[in-house]
Amino acid sequence: MRQLKFRALVTIDPTAEEEWDLQSATRPIVVRAHRHEPERIRSFNAMVSTEDQEPLRPGDTYHMVTLTVTDEEATEFLMPGEHFELWEHHEVGHGVISRRVVI
Repeated sequence: MRQLKFRALVTIDPTAEEEWDLQSATRPIVVRAHRHEPERIRSFNAMVSTEDQEPLRPGDTYHMVTLTVTDEEATEFLMPGEHFELWEHHEVGHGVISRRVVI
């Protein structure tokens, strides 16, 4: 499977602290993205890793991350400027794609 990488700015909800792992700078997460024409919502399993190697923490705002997904359809949803939600059993944060990383 080919890995697709995207750079994004994310904000983690302060209420996410109950289930949030504070130890790792890389973690699995679900990215829920919207496509407006036609209206579609799609979820992708992803790995999120921080640029500064510090763990994401509840209440973090505008933290630069890399999202890694293996679903080719992600390129239709995760384009620069597109907003998305982060999910772990429920929404725990949100973000915006800044660019796709070519590897």
